[in-house]
Amino acid sequence: MMDLGIPQEVARGVVHGSWKKVMEATTPHAMIEEWENFKNGFWGRNSKLIEYLDRECLEHKEKWACAYTNNIFHIGNTSTNRVESAHSTLKAWLNTSTGGVDTLFLSWHASIGGQVIEIRKELETCRTKTFKGAYGPPYGVIRGSVSLYALELMFVEGKKTPSECDCVIGRTHGLPCSCRINSFKGAGDHFQITHLAPFWSTLDYANPHDARRFEDNDANDLQIFHDLVAEVCRRGPSAVRAAKVALMSQLYPEEEGLREPRVSTKAKGRPPKRENARDPSWHEHAAARQGRRSTRRKTSTSDVTGLY
Repeated sequence: MMDLGIPQEVARGVVHGSWKKVMEATTPHAMIEEWENFKNGFWGRNSKLIEYLDRECLEHKEKWACAYTNNIFHIGNTSTNRVESAHSTLKAWLNTSTGGVDTLFLSWHASIGGQVIEIRKELETCRTKTFKGAYGPPYGVIRGSVSLYALELMFVEGKKTPSECDCVIGRTHGLPCSCRINSFKGAGDHFQITHLAPFWSTLDYANPHDARRFEDNDANDLQIFHDLVAEVCRRGPSAVRAAKVALMSQLYPEEEGLREPRVSTKAKGRPPKRENARDPSWHEHAAARQGRRSTRRKTSTSDVTGLY
């Protein structure tokens, strides 16, 4: 904003101050009110700034204002930072601005290969690592099947009070909002994978068509479930028992039959009074044997003396 007569430090304060209220307004009506307050405030005296914001920013408000982007499924991607980061990574692999097409292709292929390795690492982390706040309802079933970042977002969202819930995260990220999370908590229910957008549970980067498996198609899912039940019943009692155990662990993870081990009060081994004692060392055993020999020698000498 140097062309508008505003130093860079002051411009940064404008962006993160009064203008930020315009950007983060949750409804178009609230955004208009914040914009009017901005124009009637201190910065309203700078006509060039008001004209610039009105011409360059407000004309395209549907692309950046939270009042409009909160209704779009964007999974937190509200800027071009990811594109710029990918561009920077590619340039780091190229190392030069001049080169043939073969060099460009090999560098590009190596860059993509490195990203694939990072994606595999992150996916395995999501499968094996457990988020601390995901034990019990309502996260017990989806734990290990969805992204750790999704669980973190849901955990933070669940801390909100009902009055603070704006249900925005459901539209922007495809995750349950605070009011829904608290209702599941109160009822002791568990979220299923179908309650989340397929983006958070499709852990196979190589085949994006697998997302169809998680579509919330009740009729199709019910038919598949009936077919599975019929197949399990056809295979006999062992298959029925295994399926029952699997379903019970999914529906009632807190009742898996695990109990605290019973502590025995009749302990074996050393008595309690010697629980802190140690075994004698070698020289203590030798000294004890030497003492017993001396005692026996003295006893035998006194017995012989008494005979005379």
